[in-house]
Amino acid sequence: MRKFTYTKNTAVIRTLKEPKNKKKKWNLDRILYIIIIIALLYWFAQFIYKKTAWVEGNGQVLMEKVDVNFTNDIRVKEIFINEGDTVTVGKNLFNYFQNDFDSDASIVLKNLDKKERLNSDLQDVLKEIQKKIIQLNNLKERFSLITQQEEKVKKLILLDVYTKNKLDEMISQKLLLKNQIDLLNNELYFLGKQKRFLNNSGGRGFRSGGGGFGNTYSSPIKGVVGQILKNSEESCYKTESVMTIHNIEKVFIKAYFNLRDLAEVKKGTLVSVEFPDKTISKGIINKLYISTYKAPSEFQKKYEPTERNILAEIVPLEKEQAPEWGKFYKLNLKVKIGKL
Repeated sequence: MRKFTYTKNTAVIRTLKEPKNKKKKWNLDRILYIIIIIALLYWFAQFIYKKTAWVEGNGQVLMEKVDVNFTNDIRVKEIFINEGDTVTVGKNLFNYFQNDFDSDASIVLKNLDKKERLNSDLQDVLKEIQKKIIQLNNLKERFSLITQQEEKVKKLILLDVYTKNKLDEMISQKLLLKNQIDLLNNELYFLGKQKRFLNNSGGRGFRSGGGGFGNTYSSPIKGVVGQILKNSEESCYKTESVMTIHNIEKVFIKAYFNLRDLAEVKKGTLVSVEFPDKTISKGIINKLYISTYKAPSEFQKKYEPTERNILAEIVPLEKEQAPEWGKFYKLNLKVKIGKL
């Protein structure tokens, strides 16, 4: 029998190395995910900042205006100005016929009545001037007193007796007083013009002409002619207006704030105003209304109950800003008060 032998050798196994797949560090899904996360974090941070650092409200730019209308029906004869023209006190705007069938006796009586009204208007203007002068003197005394106190506070701040907030409060009071003094000076200027107009013209705003039948209407204020509602040779009834005149030097914002922000909305507070063209301006709260008011419909949320708001009047921080504010007449804007 043949002998079986087993030879033991080392086994050899051949292996094939698979190529390594290089992992992509960035892909489209990951980039979109990161962008969304960053956008959400930015929105959340901005939302928190606005809620904690600012009190926001809605506002509307307004200005003092005069509606030219009459207590009786008239017929406009000729208009001397155009929309957008700047007019001064006493400038002739148009002439008109009030009643073509007035008798001579009625004309005399009307002239006497006009003279009495002019004397009454002059007395009212003189009383108003005296009242404004007293108010102006009081404001100047307060301004002088605060200026003296300001110097003392600056020294006490250096000694750590007061903080800088005390000085900021006094600066705000000075700015408010300065605005009030400027407003009173403007009012006295226009009252003086009106006084001279009544003294010299003898009723030039209603001057007779053409045999007592024609009249000429002159501007009672300095301003810009707004909308002209009637044309030459057109009738104007007593329920209608001929035109409007805007006083661009007396521009203000009526602002509406939420009731929960009552503690932050105070007279004399500095306000940041953002206009529709994204420009930013500074104003100061000049007046707080004692009652709450319904905001205009454009500020109300649809399909929700009507809310009542705090109503404040904001004037420009600097008088030179008034013409720039006037460009946004009757336009809506955002107003903000800083909490920090």
